[in-house]
Amino acid sequence: MNDLSNTDGKTPEPRRLGYSVRGLANWILDYAEAIDCRHTNMGINKLVFFAVEAFLLKQNTLLTNAKIEAWEHGPVFRELYQSFKSYGNGFIGGRAKSFSTASEEFEESKVSLSPEEEDFLKKSLFPLMRRNASELRAISHRENGAWHRVWWYEGHTNPGMEISATLITRTGTGGIVEEA
Repeated sequence: MNDLSNTDGKTPEPRRLGYSVRGLANWILDYAEAIDCRHTNMGINKLVFFAVEAFLLKQNTLLTNAKIEAWEHGPVFRELYQSFKSYGNGFIGGRAKSFSTASEEFEESKVSLSPEEEDFLKKSLFPLMRRNASELRAISHRENGAWHRVWWYEGHTNPGMEISATLITRTGTGGIVEEA
């Protein structure tokens, strides 16, 4: 099945939280530091993807409206790649920022998660937090997972190589759900 569309008429529309993808990444980086872990740009992109995947598959909830793209090394949020590309392949030493119209300055992006959301993320991500970027990449590349289905798409086109919420829901494979 190569249908990569965003609707199938069968799956109920997920609840949308609309959190900032930069804020989610910063929250995950803070959590990683609290348990003595560090991550690279590639690693944080995979961890945010796995967080989105876990919420979607286990709670039918979409954490962010940010577009997920299939790049060579796995799922990527363009905003995160741009925010952390200055670190190259090294560990991230700062936090993603967004422009604030109130202060007219770039400020560290934040999210206000509920205690239940924080607990769910911690439980879901903990098994992956000590894995390096290459291991996280391998998990995201599982055959027939969402990334694999987009990257090896056999149809006419897939503009932007987007990994949709519907595709993640349909495949139900490729990441955190099997690892946790």
